[in-house]
Amino acid sequence: MSKLFKNNAMRFILLLLIFVSTNVTSASTNSELASAANKGNFSLVKKILDSKSTEQEELNAAFWVAIQKGNAAIIELFLQAGVDVNLRANNNYTPLIQSARDGRDQVVEILLAAGADVNAVAEENDTALILASEKNRRNVVALLLAANANVNAKRSNGMTALLLAAQEGYQQIIQALVSAKADVNYQLENGATALMLAAQHGHLGAAHSLIAANADLNRKANNGMTALMLANLYRHKEVTDLLSKSGAR
Repeated sequence: MSKLFKNNAMRFILLLLIFVSTNVTSASTNSELASAANKGNFSLVKKILDSKSTEQEELNAAFWVAIQKGNAAIIELFLQAGVDVNLRANNNYTPLIQSARDGRDQVVEILLAAGADVNAVAEENDTALILASEKNRRNVVALLLAANANVNAKRSNGMTALLLAAQEGYQQIIQALVSAKADVNYQLENGATALMLAAQHGHLGAAHSLIAANADLNRKANNGMTALMLANLYRHKEVTDLLSKSGAR
């Protein structure tokens, strides 16, 4: 009986060792792929992917490492291996949304060519275009607009790409958005327009571009303020003079 018990115990230990060994080997392989992607080791990533032994969950995780690093060549390898181009991260970002936010021009181009959803929505209703505009990613904005991104998409708080660009004073982004038919007189719930935001923050170039795009100079916010009143209130003399000369009251 004692001998039988010892034999069974030994079998259990052997099975346990085999199980642990298998899991460690698997984890090591998966970790190796993510590590290779993180280091930009193209040849190793290709070798592992060509072996076709990586499980989908680990493949997806390694793909996200590549997206965060912005290595275009390695990202193409993952796409060729069949990773979903519209894969979602924990924050609900897609690879395109993340890459647009990070200003990865070449990656954005690759993802769009692979069929990425240009109007995918993340948390707070952020889109690739909204985040790229907020971060002044000019080349990315051009790529997204060429791919028919919704130029008037709104965040949960109502902010559009144009309002964000006006608030930050990104004149070239404003011009690109206006050319793509952004609603130049769109108003937030409080009545604020892009021109009001540009005036309030003293962004002369932004104000000039919005005026050239036929922004309503005398539109009022809910509190009765106009762009000119805001420029005066915050003592932005150059913007005040520009608005006055343009016919603002």
